[in-house]
Amino acid sequence: MNEPSQGETMNNLPESNIQPRSKFSIVWLVPMVAILIGAWIGYKAWSETGPTITITFKTADGLEAGKTKIKYKNVEIGEVTAIHVNHDTMNVEVTAEMKRDIKPFLTDKTNFWVVRARIDASGVSGLGTLLSGAYIGLELNSEGKSVRNFTGLEIPPVITGKVPGKHFVLHTKDLGSIERDVPVYYRKFSVGKVEDVKLDPDGESVTVRIFINAPYDQWVNKTTKFWNASGVDVSLNANGIDVRTESLVSLLIGGVAFESKDMSSNMIQAENNSEFKLYKDYADSLKIIYNDTGKYVINFTESVRGLKVGAPVEFRGIQLGEVKEISLSYDIEHKKITVQVTITIDYQRFSLKGNDETAQQLFDTRRERTEIFIKQGIRAQLETGSLLTGQLFVGLDFFPDAPLFVINWDAEIPEFPAVSGTFGAMKVHLGSILKKVDDMMTQIKELSYKLNHNLEPELSGTLKQAENTLVTIQDTLKNDSPLQQDLQMALREFTKAARSIKTLTDYLERHPESLIQGK
Repeated sequence: MNEPSQGETMNNLPESNIQPRSKFSIVWLVPMVAILIGAWIGYKAWSETGPTITITFKTADGLEAGKTKIKYKNVEIGEVTAIHVNHDTMNVEVTAEMKRDIKPFLTDKTNFWVVRARIDASGVSGLGTLLSGAYIGLELNSEGKSVRNFTGLEIPPVITGKVPGKHFVLHTKDLGSIERDVPVYYRKFSVGKVEDVKLDPDGESVTVRIFINAPYDQWVNKTTKFWNASGVDVSLNANGIDVRTESLVSLLIGGVAFESKDMSSNMIQAENNSEFKLYKDYADSLKIIYNDTGKYVINFTESVRGLKVGAPVEFRGIQLGEVKEISLSYDIEHKKITVQVTITIDYQRFSLKGNDETAQQLFDTRRERTEIFIKQGIRAQLETGSLLTGQLFVGLDFFPDAPLFVINWDAEIPEFPAVSGTFGAMKVHLGSILKKVDDMMTQIKELSYKLNHNLEPELSGTLKQAENTLVTIQDTLKNDSPLQQDLQMALREFTKAARSIKTLTDYLERHPESLIQGK
């Protein structure tokens, strides 16, 4: 058997399948996956990261970078990342990172404040921060211009969130005991709060901003009057003493109250941020606004103690005006001092009866109707509204027998005629009575003098004789006097006779027959 040759053996060997080396290696998948994951994490972090904002506060009390949270309705929406002092303004600037979904609400109408434990008019709040630490609260508002720099509130707002109701602005001359967060009352119910109080730029008035919750805000209209309900309202007026308070809370911390005269369904409600006057008290809110008002001056010759500016001018119990000014006047020509009281009178409070021609003649002008009333005898006088307080008011009434008076319309303020008031007349009569009493006392003194000088000798003799008589009677009634001895002897004999009669009477009762037969 022939063995194959070496060449043939090599030709019979299998051929190797040689392929080119691949350019991709699985090892590269690891870094690629890591890059993709990192990119995704970075994108996710970037997409979820909200805007960075700066909040300026006057102090950083309770705030700490990396720890203090920003919360809305107790939900965390941001965190303080840095705190530093602005050396130009000397304020504290707080840098915070917010969540991305809060971005639409970061406007110039969004407010930030620090929530910490506080004690104010509404009570105690923020006690939870004693353990967890202070945090920054905010009131979100999408209505406004998007901003990133904010000025924080030093005091939390009274009303937060979209609470149904309306805001109103009140103006007053004196704030009294009103401060932010005190209640607003309607018929003694707490229906709102005072949001803010501030002094106006002119320094002569105060603006009070309040919020009234729905549905109570519907009762505020053009007839509504607001007044200061702080503490106890004690007023002394012509009607006496008036004591008024809204509640125990208003007595302690103050408050604002309001009332509307017209509550009809067709009355138009006041719009949001409507402005009203804030009266100093309830009595001040009841003052009548007089129309077609005429101003007059009254000269009183009597004392006006008890009469004050604002006192009513009444006609038979109906108020027609009020006292505007009280002053002294000296008449150089007549050398006479009078008290000038300036008043206002509103004749339109008189209802008219009769035909139109008569009414037109009577109320055509203030001058004509005043002259007609004066000719009929209308006069002013001081009257007492309350004996307890001594407050006076000006009363108007008709005095047909009053002297004729012609009003001078050329004067700066026309003079209204007056008569002596009740107390003035009483003083005149009292003076007359005192004079008569004085004359009577003089007569009594003269009579006493005559009695002392004319009757004294006779009275002395009579008294001496009476004294002698009494001495004689005293001597007669002594125990050792003869009269006393004879009287005692007679009494003893009378006693013996009485005993004999009693013995005889007893014997006859036992032996009645002895009257006939003898003993």
